[in-house]
Amino acid sequence: MQYLELFSTEELLALAALDLEKEQLDRGLAKLKYLTKQSVVSDELDSMLGSVYAKLRLFNLAADHYALLLERTPSRLHERFQLGMVYREMNELEKAAECWDVVLKEDGTYPPVLFHKALLHLTIEDVSESKTLLNKLVATADSDNYYVERARNVLEDINLSESEPKPSTTAEQVH
Repeated sequence: MQYLELFSTEELLALAALDLEKEQLDRGLAKLKYLTKQSVVSDELDSMLGSVYAKLRLFNLAADHYALLLERTPSRLHERFQLGMVYREMNELEKAAECWDVVLKEDGTYPPVLFHKALLHLTIEDVSESKTLLNKLVATADSDNYYVERARNVLEDINLSESEPKPSTTAEQVH
């Protein structure tokens, strides 16, 4: 990796971003780890490392890098959303919700957070809150937004499941 010394930090970050774009995670990660070993402190470095580690399902490492970035720059909403996604994957649902609440406090109509927080509420069987979030997403996001169609589909599924007859459990109806 001695050839990496030829490049500036900005060049290595740009080259790593291209590698990651092409799904060449090993090449991109090598450049990012080189920068880390050089004691580079950079929001973009930690953002990319968080993303790579999440793709590799190394969630503790992903969370560490997103947290480092957010300590320096708490206003980075996308990375806070991503940290929430990492926590969700780690089954730390309260931490995920906390991250997403911070994002929604800054931008109450952030589509990815509205959608994923709605799904989180479905997993804990809070259908009412889930519907509220999904309806807010559909009402506030552009109609061609990736999450709008997904939100409509989830709302349709919820409405279908609510309209299905409930199974009876009385002994009289069972026999």
